[in-house]
Amino acid sequence: MRLADHRNIVVLTGAGISRSAGLATYRGPGGLWSDPELAALSHVEALRSRRADVCAMFWRFRRAIGEVAPTAAHRALAAFEAALPADARFTLVTQNVDGLHQQAGSRRVVEYHGSLARWRCERCGRADTPADADAPPACCDELMRPAAVLFGELIPVEAEHAVKRALRDVDLFVAIGTSGTVAPASGFVRSAAFAGARRILLNLEAVDGARELFDEIRLGESDALVPALFGR
Repeated sequence: MRLADHRNIVVLTGAGISRSAGLATYRGPGGLWSDPELAALSHVEALRSRRADVCAMFWRFRRAIGEVAPTAAHRALAAFEAALPADARFTLVTQNVDGLHQQAGSRRVVEYHGSLARWRCERCGRADTPADADAPPACCDELMRPAAVLFGELIPVEAEHAVKRALRDVDLFVAIGTSGTVAPASGFVRSAAFAGARRILLNLEAVDGARELFDEIRLGESDALVPALFGR
């Protein structure tokens, strides 16, 4: 059965899909959170006690994103979505905060962990997509914060509901650039299995437990695997 023959498709992407664009992954060797200082600044408690440091770190991440472009994998997913028939449902759930899926042309994107493109004021609730600058924006006499989910924070309700709706009757689930075995991704693939969906993992490696969760595993670079699978 061709991928395009499915009618309820959910794709989950992790940091691995943006690696070839030049963005660091989060976990594993060389990942951002392997640095204890960066990991500490990514927790919501640091936002309260070291706000300037937290905002400066995420502003640096945001500026780094602005210097890269979508990869072949991002573009292949956007082209696949655009070519689907009108009666097909497609949901792209990304754990990334880089916005590269939207830049590539993907339309039905759920940003599960928010976005570094948007920043918000915690005092008045104002949201903004600020222009590039040397420092993060301020509002109500304090620095605005990134509209990304920090450690210790809950997933936005809208994003969580969107994923649950998509997984309710999914018939194809593909995880890309993520192990698929750590929450929340492990819960997604289990929900897909409960719905009877075909489950495929595209990743550099298959960690313990992956072969129990997925029907098919393809190992390698996203830029090779994604166009090969979604171009059919």
